[in-house]
Parts: sequence; structure tokens; C-alpha cells
Amino acid sequence: METAAAGATPARPGGLPRDDSLPFLAATCAVGCAAAAITVTSHARLLFDHLWLSGALWAGAAGIGFAVGWGLFRLLGFQRRTLTLRLAVISLALAFAAVWGANSISSHIFMNAWARYEAELGGPGQCLAGTPYGKDRASVVTWVATGDDRMEIWPGGPIPKGTPKGYKYPVLKLTHAVNGGTRPLAPADDMSRDLLRSYGCR
Repeated sequence: METAAAGATPARPGGLPRDDSLPFLAATCAVGCAAAAITVTSHARLLFDHLWLSGALWAGAAGIGFAVGWGLFRLLGFQRRTLTLRLAVISLALAFAAVWGANSISSHIFMNAWARYEAELGGPGQCLAGTPYGKDRASVVTWVATGDDRMEIWPGGPIPKGTPKGYKYPVLKLTHAVNGGTRPLAPADDMSRDLLRSYGCR
């Protein structure tokens, strides 16, 4: 009768080494990559505008995650380690952290139109902050029709003393106001361009 050498890795029937942890870790990488891809495509509006393309990206991310995870953890010797509760919890926590990080980064890159206006023009520290076009006073109107990237900023707040009776602040019109877009907001006409310049913008 054969006996196992001291310190040898327990074997499965047939003499194969135990690899309980490797499939789980590779699958966790696949799920984490797919979940990260879902968050990115949702912020980038691909999820809503190009569902089939999004599905292909999710499948590709899952496949790459599984392949990379399998190869990396196999290289590190996890094919000879038994899956334990501690290892499972750590791997799931790392996958969750990766998805959370992808969500945070993509939410800053692919912002909605109002968030981009606040970050680029009307928010604290920006050129329109504290003006009738600042985020605390203005109202925003956007168009959701396909191919229409217009955005109007309706000014608010009191009219300064000495202003001619009946005077109204002009409406600021911007383009590139696409939810999930990455192009900076830009004036849609000459009046809006002059208005931005008068406040020292761009």
C-alpha cells in the first residue's frame, strides 16, 4: 500500500491535486469584471442606447476576467489550495471593491448633463458660481430627443438695483449636453458665447 509523503498536498481520486479554490477565484474575477463593465456601460449610456453592444462587452469582460484570474491564480499556486471561508470572503471583498472603484471612476467620467454643468460652469469655484446662472439659482432644461444635445440655463435670483425695468437675464444655451457624454459643454450661439465671456468663462 502506498503512503503519502509528509507535507504532500492531498489528492483527489485518481491522483489529481486538489484545486478547489482555483475555479471559484476565476469565477469571482469573471463576475467582478462583468459587474464593473455593467456599471461603466450604464454611466456611458451604452446600456440604454446599445443593449446588444453592452451585452457583448459584458460577456467579453467576464471571459477576460475568468481567463486572467485562472492564469494568475494558477501561477500563484492556488490550484493546490483548498477553498476556505476566509479565502472566499477575501476574494469577494476584493471583487466588490473593484466594482465600487469602477463605478466611482465612471460616474466622474460619464456625468449627466446637470452634473457636468455644475462641474464645468455653475458649481462652486466655477466661473458662473454666485451669478444668476449658478447651480443654486438657475434652472436647467435639457432635450432628450435622439441627436439633440441642447441645454438651456434659465437664470434666477433677484435683479440688481438700478437695472432697467422689465430687464431679464438672457437664457444661456449650451451644446454637448448629453447624459454620459465626455465632450465639454460649449455655447450654442453667439449670444451665449458673449455671455460666458462676460463672466470670464473659457
